[in-house]
Amino acid sequence: MLCNPVSPMTHAHETGGLLLSTSKTLAASIPFRSSGYGSYVLLFIHGFMDAGAVWDRVIAALHADVQNITVDLPGMGSLCAYDGEISLRGYAAGVGRLVENLGKPVVIVAQSMGAQIAELVAVTNPRLVKGLVLLAPAPLGGVHASAEMVEPFKRLGGEPVLQRQARRNLSHALSPQDEALLGDLGDVVKPSVVSALVDAWNNGDLAGAEPSAFTGPVLIIRGAADPFVTREMAKTEAERFAEVRSEVVAEAGHWAHIEQPARIAALIDGYLEGMDRSSAAEGALDWKGAFAKRNATAFADAFAEDVVLEASVLYQPISGRENVKRVMEAASKVYESLEFTDETAGESRQYVEWTARAFGGVNLNGVTVITRNDSGAIQRVAIHHRPLGGALQFSAEIGQRLRGVIDASHFLAAEDLPHANRS
Repeated sequence: MLCNPVSPMTHAHETGGLLLSTSKTLAASIPFRSSGYGSYVLLFIHGFMDAGAVWDRVIAALHADVQNITVDLPGMGSLCAYDGEISLRGYAAGVGRLVENLGKPVVIVAQSMGAQIAELVAVTNPRLVKGLVLLAPAPLGGVHASAEMVEPFKRLGGEPVLQRQARRNLSHALSPQDEALLGDLGDVVKPSVVSALVDAWNNGDLAGAEPSAFTGPVLIIRGAADPFVTREMAKTEAERFAEVRSEVVAEAGHWAHIEQPARIAALIDGYLEGMDRSSAAEGALDWKGAFAKRNATAFADAFAEDVVLEASVLYQPISGRENVKRVMEAASKVYESLEFTDETAGESRQYVEWTARAFGGVNLNGVTVITRNDSGAIQRVAIHHRPLGGALQFSAEIGQRLRGVIDASHFLAAEDLPHANRS
Protein backbone atom coordinates (compact mmCIF):
# COMPACT_ATOMS: atom_id res chain seq x y z
CA MET A 1 0.00 0.00 0.00
CA LEU A 2 1.27 3.45 -0.91
CA CYS A 3 0.90 6.51 1.29
CA ASN A 4 -0.78 9.56 -0.18
CA PRO A 5 0.50 12.98 0.81
CA VAL A 6 -1.78 14.37 3.49
CA SER A 7 -1.75 17.98 2.39
CA PRO A 8 -5.13 19.67 1.76
CA MET A 9 -7.15 17.63 -0.72
CA THR A 10 -10.00 18.16 -3.12
CA HIS A 11 -12.76 15.96 -4.49
CA ALA A 12 -11.80 12.36 -5.20
CA HIS A 13 -13.98 11.17 -8.06
CA GLU A 14 -12.87 7.57 -7.76
CA THR A 15 -14.26 7.39 -4.20
CA GLY A 16 -17.06 9.89 -4.34
CA GLY A 17 -15.68 11.36 -1.12
CA LEU A 18 -14.86 14.90 -0.17
CA LEU A 19 -11.26 14.76 1.07
CA LEU A 20 -10.54 17.52 3.54
CA SER A 21 -7.79 16.13 5.80
CA THR A 22 -4.76 18.29 6.57
CA SER A 23 -1.24 17.34 7.59
CA LYS A 24 -1.39 18.44 11.23
CA THR A 25 -4.94 17.98 12.49
CA LEU A 26 -7.39 15.12 12.90
CA ALA A 27 -10.36 17.44 13.31
CA ALA A 28 -10.90 17.98 9.59
CA SER A 29 -13.07 15.55 7.65
CA ILE A 30 -11.45 12.24 6.80
CA PRO A 31 -11.30 10.86 3.22
CA PHE A 32 -13.59 7.98 2.45
CA ARG A 33 -14.46 5.34 -0.14
CA SER A 34 -18.12 4.82 -0.94
CA SER A 35 -20.06 1.99 -2.59
CA GLY A 36 -23.71 1.13 -2.85
CA TYR A 37 -26.77 3.28 -2.33
CA GLY A 38 -29.39 3.50 0.38
CA SER A 39 -31.30 5.78 2.70
CA TYR A 40 -28.67 5.33 5.38
CA VAL A 41 -24.94 4.66 5.66
CA LEU A 42 -22.85 1.84 7.06
CA LEU A 43 -19.64 3.60 8.14
CA PHE A 44 -16.74 1.21 8.74
CA ILE A 45 -13.88 2.21 11.07
CA HIS A 46 -10.78 0.02 11.15
CA GLY A 47 -8.55 -0.74 14.10
CA PHE A 48 -4.90 -0.61 15.12
CA MET A 49 -2.40 -0.67 12.20
CA ASP A 50 -5.15 -1.44 9.66
CA ALA A 51 -6.99 0.51 6.94
CA GLY A 52 -10.43 0.75 5.37
CA ALA A 53 -9.63 -2.08 2.95
CA VAL A 54 -9.79 -4.52 5.86
CA TRP A 55 -13.60 -4.39 5.54
CA ASP A 56 -13.82 -5.20 1.81
CA ARG A 57 -14.73 -8.87 2.25
CA VAL A 58 -17.48 -8.09 4.75
CA ILE A 59 -18.96 -5.43 2.47
CA ALA A 60 -18.91 -7.84 -0.47
CA ALA A 61 -20.94 -10.36 1.58
CA LEU A 62 -23.59 -7.91 2.81
CA HIS A 63 -27.15 -8.09 1.46
CA ALA A 64 -28.44 -4.82 2.93
CA ASP A 65 -29.29 -2.00 0.52
CA VAL A 66 -27.18 0.72 2.10
CA GLN A 67 -24.35 3.06 1.25
CA ASN A 68 -21.10 1.50 2.50
CA ILE A 69 -18.31 3.86 3.48
CA THR A 70 -14.80 3.00 4.62
CA VAL A 71 -12.17 5.38 5.92
CA ASP A 72 -8.42 5.37 6.40
CA LEU A 73 -7.61 6.98 9.73
CA PRO A 74 -4.69 9.44 9.55
CA GLY A 75 -1.40 7.65 10.18
CA MET A 76 -2.65 4.45 8.56
CA GLY A 77 -3.61 3.18 5.12
CA SER A 78 -3.39 5.78 2.39
CA LEU A 79 -2.78 8.45 5.05
CA CYS A 80 0.33 6.82 6.51
CA ALA A 81 2.38 9.94 5.73
CA TYR A 82 0.45 11.78 8.44
CA ASP A 83 2.76 12.94 11.23
CA GLY A 84 0.47 14.98 13.49
CA GLU A 85 -1.56 14.36 16.60
CA ILE A 86 -2.84 10.87 17.40
CA SER A 87 -5.76 10.70 19.83
CA LEU A 88 -9.18 9.06 20.15
CA ARG A 89 -10.90 12.43 20.48
CA GLY A 90 -9.06 13.77 17.45
CA TYR A 91 -10.06 10.80 15.32
CA ALA A 92 -13.64 11.09 16.56
CA ALA A 93 -13.75 14.75 15.59
CA GLY A 94 -12.62 13.94 12.05
CA VAL A 95 -15.04 11.05 11.61
CA GLY A 96 -17.76 13.19 13.17
CA ARG A 97 -17.22 15.85 10.54
CA LEU A 98 -17.62 13.16 7.89
CA VAL A 99 -20.90 12.04 9.48
CA GLU A 100 -22.14 15.63 9.43
CA ASN A 101 -21.13 16.07 5.79
CA LEU A 102 -22.99 12.89 4.81
CA GLY A 103 -26.12 14.28 6.44
CA LYS A 104 -28.12 11.04 6.63
CA PRO A 105 -28.62 8.27 9.20
CA VAL A 106 -25.49 6.28 9.96
CA VAL A 107 -24.73 2.93 11.58
CA ILE A 108 -21.07 2.68 12.55
CA VAL A 109 -19.31 -0.68 12.25
CA ALA A 110 -15.94 -0.61 14.01
CA GLN A 111 -13.22 -2.98 15.21
CA SER A 112 -10.80 -2.87 18.14
CA MET A 113 -9.66 0.72 18.80
CA GLY A 114 -12.06 1.77 16.06
CA ALA A 115 -14.85 0.88 18.52
CA GLN A 116 -13.53 3.47 20.96
CA ILE A 117 -13.68 6.09 18.20
CA ALA A 118 -17.12 4.92 17.09
CA GLU A 119 -18.69 5.43 20.50
CA LEU A 120 -17.26 8.93 20.80
CA VAL A 121 -18.64 9.78 17.34
CA ALA A 122 -22.05 8.37 18.26
CA VAL A 123 -22.27 10.33 21.51
CA THR A 124 -21.40 13.62 19.80
CA ASN A 125 -23.67 13.00 16.79
CA PRO A 126 -26.85 11.45 18.27
CA ARG A 127 -29.11 12.91 15.59
CA LEU A 128 -27.36 11.02 12.77
CA VAL A 129 -25.75 7.97 14.39
CA LYS A 130 -28.53 5.42 14.85
CA GLY A 131 -26.58 2.34 15.90
CA LEU A 132 -23.23 0.70 16.59
CA VAL A 133 -21.78 -2.67 15.60
CA LEU A 134 -18.60 -3.14 17.64
CA LEU A 135 -16.28 -5.99 16.72
CA ALA A 136 -13.63 -6.98 19.29
CA PRO A 137 -14.15 -3.62 20.99
CA ALA A 138 -11.30 -2.14 22.97
CA PRO A 139 -12.90 -0.60 26.08
CA LEU A 140 -13.55 3.12 25.69
CA GLY A 141 -12.01 3.62 29.12
CA GLY A 142 -8.80 1.97 27.89
CA VAL A 143 -7.14 -1.41 28.22
CA HIS A 144 -4.77 -0.11 30.93
CA ALA A 145 -2.16 -2.79 30.33
CA SER A 146 1.19 -2.30 32.03
CA ALA A 147 4.11 -0.68 30.24
CA GLU A 148 5.76 -4.08 30.10
CA MET A 149 2.73 -5.62 28.40
CA VAL A 150 2.25 -2.87 25.78
CA GLU A 151 5.93 -2.53 24.88
CA PRO A 152 5.80 -5.44 22.36
CA PHE A 153 2.94 -3.68 20.57
CA LYS A 154 4.91 -0.44 20.40
CA ARG A 155 7.80 -2.28 18.74
CA LEU A 156 5.66 -3.51 15.82
CA GLY A 157 6.22 -0.38 13.72
CA GLY A 158 8.82 -1.01 11.03
CA GLU A 159 9.10 -4.68 12.02
CA PRO A 160 7.22 -6.78 9.42
CA VAL A 161 8.17 -10.13 10.93
CA LEU A 162 7.14 -9.17 14.46
CA GLN A 163 3.95 -7.59 13.21
CA ARG A 164 2.85 -10.72 11.37
CA GLN A 165 3.72 -12.90 14.35
CA ALA A 166 1.61 -10.68 16.60
CA ARG A 167 -1.34 -10.96 14.25
CA ARG A 168 -1.02 -14.75 14.19
CA ASN A 169 -0.93 -14.83 17.99
CA LEU A 170 -4.17 -12.85 18.22
CA SER A 171 -6.05 -14.89 15.61
CA HIS A 172 -7.64 -18.30 15.33
CA ALA A 173 -5.90 -19.50 12.17
CA LEU A 174 -4.92 -16.83 9.68
CA SER A 175 -4.37 -18.16 6.17
CA PRO A 176 -1.21 -17.02 4.38
CA GLN A 177 -3.38 -14.71 2.27
CA ASP A 178 -5.05 -13.21 5.36
CA GLU A 179 -1.70 -12.71 7.05
CA ALA A 180 -0.29 -11.02 3.94
CA LEU A 181 -3.30 -8.69 3.71
CA LEU A 182 -3.07 -7.58 7.34
CA GLY A 183 0.71 -7.46 7.27
CA ASP A 184 0.78 -5.20 4.21
CA LEU A 185 -1.65 -2.81 5.92
CA GLY A 186 0.57 -2.62 8.98
CA ASP A 187 3.89 -2.34 7.18
CA VAL A 188 3.26 1.26 6.08
CA VAL A 189 2.50 2.63 9.55
CA LYS A 190 5.38 4.67 10.96
CA PRO A 191 6.96 3.47 14.23
CA SER A 192 6.14 6.80 15.88
CA VAL A 193 2.48 6.44 14.86
CA VAL A 194 2.37 2.84 16.10
CA SER A 195 3.61 3.95 19.52
CA ALA A 196 1.08 6.79 19.68
CA LEU A 197 -1.75 4.46 18.64
CA VAL A 198 -0.88 2.04 21.44
CA ASP A 199 -0.98 4.88 23.97
CA ALA A 200 -4.36 5.97 22.58
CA TRP A 201 -6.14 2.61 22.91
CA ASN A 202 -4.38 1.66 26.12
CA ASN A 203 -5.14 4.93 27.94
CA GLY A 204 -8.63 5.26 26.51
CA ASP A 205 -11.02 8.10 27.28
CA LEU A 206 -12.46 9.25 30.60
CA ALA A 207 -15.98 8.83 29.22
CA GLY A 208 -15.43 5.08 29.34
CA ALA A 209 -15.53 5.11 33.13
CA GLU A 210 -19.28 5.81 33.02
CA PRO A 211 -22.28 4.14 31.37
CA SER A 212 -22.34 5.07 27.71
CA ALA A 213 -24.25 8.20 26.77
CA PHE A 214 -25.22 6.50 23.51
CA THR A 215 -28.73 5.08 23.90
CA GLY A 216 -29.24 3.47 20.49
CA PRO A 217 -29.00 -0.25 19.70
CA VAL A 218 -25.54 -1.81 19.98
CA LEU A 219 -24.30 -5.16 18.69
CA ILE A 220 -21.03 -6.42 20.20
CA ILE A 221 -19.25 -9.22 18.32
CA ARG A 222 -16.28 -11.14 19.67
CA GLY A 223 -14.17 -13.85 18.06
CA ALA A 224 -14.26 -16.93 20.27
CA ALA A 225 -10.48 -17.33 19.99
CA ASP A 226 -9.61 -13.67 20.64
CA PRO A 227 -7.02 -13.58 23.46
CA PHE A 228 -6.94 -9.76 23.52
CA VAL A 229 -10.62 -8.84 23.90
CA THR A 230 -11.50 -11.55 26.37
CA ARG A 231 -15.00 -12.72 27.25
CA GLU A 232 -14.82 -10.74 30.49
CA MET A 233 -13.63 -7.58 28.74
CA ALA A 234 -16.42 -7.77 26.16
CA LYS A 235 -19.03 -8.45 28.86
CA THR A 236 -17.88 -5.48 30.92
CA GLU A 237 -18.00 -3.20 27.91
CA ALA A 238 -21.45 -4.47 26.90
CA GLU A 239 -22.82 -3.61 30.34
CA ARG A 240 -22.13 0.08 29.67
CA PHE A 241 -24.83 0.25 26.98
CA ALA A 242 -28.57 0.60 27.54
CA GLU A 243 -29.64 -1.51 24.53
CA VAL A 244 -27.09 -4.16 23.65
CA ARG A 245 -26.84 -7.65 22.18
CA SER A 246 -23.69 -9.78 22.12
CA GLU A 247 -22.57 -12.45 19.67
CA VAL A 248 -19.59 -14.80 19.62
CA VAL A 249 -18.13 -15.99 16.29
CA ALA A 250 -16.52 -19.43 16.25
CA GLU A 251 -13.14 -20.06 14.60
CA ALA A 252 -12.19 -16.39 14.75
CA GLY A 253 -9.84 -14.26 16.78
CA HIS A 254 -9.25 -10.52 16.96
CA TRP A 255 -9.78 -10.04 13.21
CA ALA A 256 -13.05 -11.98 12.83
CA HIS A 257 -13.93 -9.78 9.84
CA ILE A 258 -10.92 -11.29 8.04
CA GLU A 259 -11.25 -14.87 9.27
CA GLN A 260 -15.07 -15.09 9.05
CA PRO A 261 -16.28 -12.24 6.79
CA ALA A 262 -19.51 -13.98 5.72
CA ARG A 263 -20.53 -14.60 9.32
CA ILE A 264 -19.81 -11.00 10.29
CA ALA A 265 -21.81 -9.79 7.28
CA ALA A 266 -24.74 -12.02 8.27
CA LEU A 267 -24.71 -10.59 11.81
CA ILE A 268 -24.67 -7.05 10.44
CA ASP A 269 -27.54 -7.84 8.04
CA GLY A 270 -29.55 -9.28 10.94
CA TYR A 271 -28.83 -6.23 13.07
CA LEU A 272 -29.98 -3.91 10.28
CA GLU A 273 -33.19 -5.92 9.79
CA GLY A 274 -33.93 -5.46 13.48
CA MET A 275 -33.31 -1.74 13.16
CA ASP A 276 -35.67 -1.59 10.18
CA ARG A 277 -38.39 -3.26 12.25
CA SER A 278 -37.80 -0.85 15.11
CA SER A 279 -37.89 2.12 12.75
CA ALA A 280 -41.14 0.89 11.25
CA ALA A 281 -42.57 0.45 14.73
CA GLU A 282 -41.76 4.05 15.62
CA GLY A 283 -44.75 6.10 14.60
CA ALA A 284 -46.59 2.89 13.57
CA LEU A 285 -45.15 3.34 10.08
CA ASP A 286 -45.61 -0.35 9.27
CA TRP A 287 -49.31 -0.18 10.19
CA LYS A 288 -49.89 3.01 8.24
CA GLY A 289 -47.89 1.73 5.29
CA ALA A 290 -49.99 -1.44 5.12
CA PHE A 291 -53.15 0.65 4.84
CA ALA A 292 -51.55 2.67 2.06
CA LYS A 293 -50.74 -0.52 0.10
CA ARG A 294 -54.09 -2.22 0.89
CA ASN A 295 -52.78 -5.75 0.40
CA ALA A 296 -52.48 -8.79 2.63
CA THR A 297 -48.71 -9.08 2.24
CA ALA A 298 -48.09 -5.59 3.62
CA PHE A 299 -50.16 -6.37 6.70
CA ALA A 300 -48.50 -9.77 7.13
CA ASP A 301 -45.07 -8.13 7.13
CA ALA A 302 -46.09 -6.07 10.16
CA PHE A 303 -47.68 -8.93 12.13
CA ALA A 304 -46.31 -11.52 14.50
CA GLU A 305 -47.27 -15.11 13.67
CA ASP A 306 -49.67 -15.22 16.65
CA VAL A 307 -51.23 -11.78 16.12
CA VAL A 308 -54.72 -11.23 17.54
CA LEU A 309 -57.24 -8.75 16.11
CA GLU A 310 -59.96 -7.26 18.30
CA ALA A 311 -62.43 -4.70 17.00
CA SER A 312 -65.74 -3.06 17.77
CA VAL A 313 -66.95 -4.47 14.43
CA LEU A 314 -66.22 -8.07 15.49
CA TYR A 315 -68.22 -10.34 17.78
CA GLN A 316 -65.04 -12.13 18.80
CA PRO A 317 -61.29 -11.76 18.18
CA ILE A 318 -59.59 -13.18 15.10
CA SER A 319 -56.26 -14.93 15.62
CA GLY A 320 -53.24 -15.81 13.50
CA ARG A 321 -51.33 -13.91 10.84
CA GLU A 322 -53.04 -15.59 7.88
CA ASN A 323 -56.55 -14.81 9.12
CA VAL A 324 -55.83 -11.31 10.40
CA LYS A 325 -54.06 -10.21 7.22
CA ARG A 326 -57.11 -11.24 5.13
CA VAL A 327 -59.48 -9.30 7.40
CA MET A 328 -57.27 -6.22 7.32
CA GLU A 329 -56.88 -6.32 3.55
CA ALA A 330 -60.67 -6.45 3.16
CA ALA A 331 -61.18 -3.72 5.75
CA SER A 332 -58.64 -1.38 4.15
CA LYS A 333 -60.48 -1.60 0.84
CA VAL A 334 -63.79 -0.55 2.41
CA TYR A 335 -62.41 2.89 3.22
CA GLU A 336 -62.80 5.51 0.51
CA SER A 337 -60.36 7.72 2.41
CA LEU A 338 -58.36 7.30 5.60
CA GLU A 339 -56.26 9.81 7.52
CA PHE A 340 -54.19 9.17 10.63
CA THR A 341 -54.62 12.27 12.77
CA ASP A 342 -52.75 11.73 16.04
CA GLU A 343 -50.76 9.18 17.98
CA THR A 344 -48.99 8.51 21.23
CA ALA A 345 -47.06 5.59 22.69
CA GLY A 346 -46.17 4.00 25.99
CA GLU A 347 -43.96 0.97 26.66
CA SER A 348 -44.94 -1.65 24.04
CA ARG A 349 -48.22 0.03 22.99
CA GLN A 350 -49.14 2.68 20.45
CA TYR A 351 -52.40 4.57 20.19
CA VAL A 352 -53.34 5.88 16.75
CA GLU A 353 -56.34 8.13 16.06
CA TRP A 354 -57.86 8.21 12.60
CA THR A 355 -60.75 9.50 10.55
CA ALA A 356 -62.20 7.87 7.44
CA ARG A 357 -65.02 7.87 4.90
CA ALA A 358 -66.82 4.83 3.49
CA PHE A 359 -70.11 3.73 1.92
CA GLY A 360 -70.46 6.74 -0.32
CA GLY A 361 -69.69 9.39 2.27
CA VAL A 362 -70.32 7.93 5.73
CA ASN A 363 -67.89 9.48 8.21
CA LEU A 364 -66.08 7.14 10.58
CA ASN A 365 -63.69 7.92 13.42
CA GLY A 366 -61.68 5.70 15.69
CA VAL A 367 -58.70 4.74 17.77
CA THR A 368 -56.41 1.78 17.13
CA VAL A 369 -54.36 0.28 19.97
CA ILE A 370 -51.25 -1.58 18.75
CA THR A 371 -49.27 -3.91 21.02
CA ARG A 372 -45.87 -5.17 19.91
CA ASN A 373 -43.69 -8.10 20.93
CA ASP A 374 -40.02 -7.86 21.87
CA SER A 375 -38.91 -7.94 18.23
CA GLY A 376 -41.20 -5.02 17.29
CA ALA A 377 -43.81 -7.04 15.37
CA ILE A 378 -47.50 -6.33 15.98
CA GLN A 379 -48.82 -8.98 18.37
CA ARG A 380 -52.23 -7.54 19.18
CA VAL A 381 -54.32 -4.83 17.57
CA ALA A 382 -57.62 -3.43 18.82
CA ILE A 383 -59.62 -1.20 16.46
CA HIS A 384 -62.42 0.93 17.88
CA HIS A 385 -64.89 2.41 15.36
CA ARG A 386 -67.52 5.08 15.95
CA PRO A 387 -70.35 5.96 15.51
CA LEU A 388 -72.32 2.78 16.15
CA GLY A 389 -74.22 2.96 12.87
CA GLY A 390 -71.03 3.12 10.84
CA ALA A 391 -69.47 0.31 12.87
CA LEU A 392 -72.47 -1.97 12.27
CA GLN A 393 -72.43 -1.28 8.55
CA PHE A 394 -68.66 -1.89 8.44
CA SER A 395 -69.03 -5.25 10.18
CA ALA A 396 -71.71 -6.41 7.76
CA GLU A 397 -69.70 -5.23 4.75
CA ILE A 398 -66.44 -7.03 5.57
CA GLY A 399 -68.43 -10.11 6.58
CA GLN A 400 -69.87 -10.24 3.07
CA ARG A 401 -66.45 -9.63 1.46
CA LEU A 402 -64.90 -12.45 3.49
CA ARG A 403 -67.71 -14.96 3.08
CA GLY A 404 -66.18 -18.42 2.80
CA VAL A 405 -62.79 -17.11 3.93
CA ILE A 406 -63.38 -16.18 7.58
CA ASP A 407 -66.05 -17.72 9.82
CA ALA A 408 -69.21 -15.61 9.39
CA SER A 409 -69.94 -15.74 13.13
CA HIS A 410 -67.34 -13.00 13.65
CA PHE A 411 -69.43 -10.42 11.77
CA LEU A 412 -72.88 -8.87 11.82
CA ALA A 413 -75.09 -10.61 9.28
CA ALA A 414 -76.32 -8.32 6.51
CA GLU A 415 -79.94 -9.24 7.27
CA ASP A 416 -79.44 -8.11 10.90
CA LEU A 417 -78.26 -4.66 9.88
CA PRO A 418 -80.76 -1.94 10.94
CA HIS A 419 -82.69 -0.60 7.95
CA ALA A 420 -81.34 2.89 8.59
CA ASN A 421 -77.79 1.64 7.98
CA ARG A 422 -78.43 -0.36 4.83
CA SER A 423 -77.02 0.95 1.57
